[in-house]
Amino acid sequence: MPLSLRKRGDIYHARGAIRVGRETIHVGEFSTGCRTRADAEAVAAAEEGRLRAEQLEGAAGRAKRLTIADCFTTYLSRPGSLQPYDLQRAEAIIRGIGNRRLSDAIQAWTAWLEVNKHFSPGTAARHRTVLCAALKVGCAAHGVSAPAIPTVKQTEPERVVYLTPDERAALLAAYNPYAIRPVTVLAYQGFRTQEALQMNWRHVDIERQQIRVPAERSKSGKGRTVPMHSKVKDMLTRLWDAADRPQLGPVFLSQRGVPYADTRGQGGNPLAQAHITACAKAGIEGFRVHDWRHDWAARMVMAGVDLYTLMRLGGWSSLQMVQRYASVSADHLREAMARLG
Repeated sequence: MPLSLRKRGDIYHARGAIRVGRETIHVGEFSTGCRTRADAEAVAAAEEGRLRAEQLEGAAGRAKRLTIADCFTTYLSRPGSLQPYDLQRAEAIIRGIGNRRLSDAIQAWTAWLEVNKHFSPGTAARHRTVLCAALKVGCAAHGVSAPAIPTVKQTEPERVVYLTPDERAALLAAYNPYAIRPVTVLAYQGFRTQEALQMNWRHVDIERQQIRVPAERSKSGKGRTVPMHSKVKDMLTRLWDAADRPQLGPVFLSQRGVPYADTRGQGGNPLAQAHITACAKAGIEGFRVHDWRHDWAARMVMAGVDLYTLMRLGGWSSLQMVQRYASVSADHLREAMARLG
């Protein structure tokens, strides 16, 4: 049975059902883009022929026309929602390779990794997990097999880096007046970079001396409220008073006077250049912006904070993720014992 036509305004639209053997393909209404019936009939006939050919080819035919974006559309339309960071990763993948065919998914993924080679192995692996989940759901819905996306080559486990007191003081003193504000939060609260940069005054309680990290800003997808370190309280109080005590709005602005970009799922760090400059000025090598989080966690452990408390304050999702800091505690105790006469 041919597709039926009807005119909407000046343009003909087609819809209907196509019978192929025992199967029926239901075709939702689509625009032919034609103003004359003859041209519209030709477009509808061509679409009908394409659908018949794909149906006769079976799964192979459906796979040829399926794109990575199609799989993500099915995946993201399921009940429930992704965690904020996974949604950012999904959007980044769709922007990068969403228009690629399913049959090219492996090559597209490899090329996308090359473009984003600044990603750490862990970051790349988390993007791969989101991609594989979307392909699995999307392919199942369309009755085709999901391609096996290559795993990400892992390097050594994430290191634990921390500074000496003198190094820490020198580095903090080397930041420019704008970068030092969010960096103070990194150094004394252990926040992730975007948790600090995207802070909003509505989540800062100067009177109670606490900061709320909302679920949408947390990597784990779970909100947390943490007490302010005294240095953070002093810095935020000065900033709050200078801004006429706002109730909402971004806490930190860049040197250009605008809010910091949210780069979650995209790679890159808005503090990177200021950090590189500060490290060069302070004579610190091999210390990344994210290492402030390691430095904070290491100091917490050396101060006697247990790993469960550290996990809750730092917003890690499991104790396994903070086990690496146990070695810092052991080394610290060993050094303390060695100082005995």
